[in-house]
Amino acid sequence: MNVIPRQLRIFLALAESLNFSRTAEQFFVTQPSLSKAVKDLEAELGVTLFERSTRSVRLTPAGERMTSLARRVVGEYDSGLQRLQSLADLESNHVAIAAIPSLANAVLPGVCAKLESRFAGTRFTIHDGTNASTIQRLINYQVDFALASAAPSHPELEYEEVMRDRFALLAPAAWKKLVRPTMRMEELVDLPLISGTDASTAKEYVSAAFLQRGVVFRPKLSFDQVATATGFVRQEVGIAIQPYLGVMPLLDLQGMRLCQIEDGPIRSVGIVRRKGSSLSPIIEQALEEVRAAARQLVRQLPAWIHPPVASA
Repeated sequence: MNVIPRQLRIFLALAESLNFSRTAEQFFVTQPSLSKAVKDLEAELGVTLFERSTRSVRLTPAGERMTSLARRVVGEYDSGLQRLQSLADLESNHVAIAAIPSLANAVLPGVCAKLESRFAGTRFTIHDGTNASTIQRLINYQVDFALASAAPSHPELEYEEVMRDRFALLAPAAWKKLVRPTMRMEELVDLPLISGTDASTAKEYVSAAFLQRGVVFRPKLSFDQVATATGFVRQEVGIAIQPYLGVMPLLDLQGMRLCQIEDGPIRSVGIVRRKGSSLSPIIEQALEEVRAAARQLVRQLPAWIHPPVASA
């Protein structure tokens, strides 16, 4: 059955007025057009709804019985449209982002605060996880965009580098003789290093940097969470090697010291989005706020955070 709401509205209006001329004016159509719409509905339903004569129009018994059901159908349709519009209004100010933890911590709080001040009723869904899970959420249409630390190879995604951060050593404050303020990669080979797990792009960067020097990276310990690694550093079990943005929230902790790796790896950080996707104004603004946050970090922390290659 192919009956549209407009046909039911015409039927109900005509059932009330029993006047083709008046009903045609109500719907801004000609009487022949109105008559055709009624006939099409009768043909679709397989029943006669009106008895017509040169003098009068009246409902058939079938038409009488169908008016109450038609009113209910139209009412439910209108109610559904209202709910759909309410959901659309919520979605228009909904921002869903996936990000690796270091970016979720260093970038997104400020971005979300700026969006809340500009767009009334803004709602956020933030997913923090591994680089792979972050990208997968974007592929699965669970988020509007992602913040990641490596360009994805997926053909439907595009990557925009917004900054690069250097790797650092987070060491126990007491280990001043073992870990100097500035180190080189070859000096790290025999240190008790603590890295991310194999799911972490941070470990991939470190492993590649060691491999370039003919060394296979074998960390003493590996953890998913930087906070866990920090606990082991505080107990002088090892030294965490992580991107600066990953350890930045921990720099105020007592008993810790940060050391540079002079020739260490530099991690790319960027926005991942679907190619050719049409974004709402609030999502476009969110992307601009991410870029602005990255530029601010570059200005504030030039020793650790570098501009993207394209604008360097």
